Amino acid sequence: MASSVAAAAETALGDLPEDALLAILAFLAPPDAAAAACACRALAGAASSPELPLALALRLGLPPPRPSPEACPASARRLFRSLHRLRRLLGLWRRLPSSHSTSPSLAAFEWAPRATLAASLLAPSSHGLAVSKSPFVTVSIVESGDTVATLGEVPVCVNFVGNNHIVVEAASGGDEEEEMQGGSPPEEMYMHFANRRSPGAGRRRRERLGRRKGGRMEAEHFVRIPDAEPTKARPLQGLWKGICENRTLEFYLVTYDDIGGLTCRRVSETKGHNSGYSPLFWTTDATFLEPPFSEQELDRYSCCEHIQVVTSGHTEMQSKGVSWIMCINSSYDLVGPHPSAPLDDMRNLEGRIWLYEDGTFGFGFAGSNSIIDLRHVSLDGCIVDT
Repeated sequence: MASSVAAAAETALGDLPEDALLAILAFLAPPDAAAAACACRALAGAASSPELPLALALRLGLPPPRPSPEACPASARRLFRSLHRLRRLLGLWRRLPSSHSTSPSLAAFEWAPRATLAASLLAPSSHGLAVSKSPFVTVSIVESGDTVATLGEVPVCVNFVGNNHIVVEAASGGDEEEEMQGGSPPEEMYMHFANRRSPGAGRRRRERLGRRKGGRMEAEHFVRIPDAEPTKARPLQGLWKGICENRTLEFYLVTYDDIGGLTCRRVSETKGHNSGYSPLFWTTDATFLEPPFSEQELDRYSCCEHIQVVTSGHTEMQSKGVSWIMCINSSYDLVGPHPSAPLDDMRNLEGRIWLYEDGTFGFGFAGSNSIIDLRHVSLDGCIVDT
């Protein structure tokens, strides 16, 4: 019985044209595509086809990749692996705290011309709600089908540690690039970093980089921001920006948990007690209050002012139509209550989220007459208002 089912499946796949098989394999990661090639002869032939990288490029909306001088299955697999690697880097990443780094905390990898991936460091601009972008790392595919990364004119390595963690560090010269796959056991991850950062190897890499650029590059660690944009089911999730009460632009990251809760953290560029990845507000029940709203809720909203953009010393205020309201609690060490307030009151300061008709939202806390309105940092994978 099992053999007859397998034979029927192979016959069905064998009847599909090669273009359809290539489109199927283009949705798979290289290890999964290799495993699928073992399922039947038709998939095996498609997996070794030189057209497979083209199918992935078409799926990503990229121009056709340049054919490799080596017209062989190995070069096609190498090009397919490199394109998939660029796809994995796409999106927003947050730098892990470091004592030596003074660079912005956020990085965005976006497509550039000629199937190149360009990373920019994002920082709040001093001009209203604009986001400042500064060049960071460029990742491209060379004729051999391999990926190369540069920081300016200096070669660097961009290595994955698992699926959601990358390390940007000085190129090791003649060493072969290493990559940790998702699910690697802790002992393998320990050996990965121990070997790459042994005293002799690390010193030699830094000396080579120092001779090239007259300086020293420390390894930079980034973690992926997996849900950087809102969805219909989770309209508040993602990376946001807004003018806070001290009239400066800040980044905010809102995440949902698996038990119906929600947390907002401020991604701060400043140094001090509240810097880094500070929690701002939270709720264990991310359920919205729907209209019609009570008189008390309407009064609470109408008494607050919307902090928008400061222009020539003037703060623009405007009221927005509210679709839903959510109750939240504040993180007591960020709201800045009066020093004489009891500790219990500081830990349970109540607030509200107002979801607007345009898909953006604002939040405020009891005792404050202002609402911090947040806007998207990225839409459809592109950074907005730069």
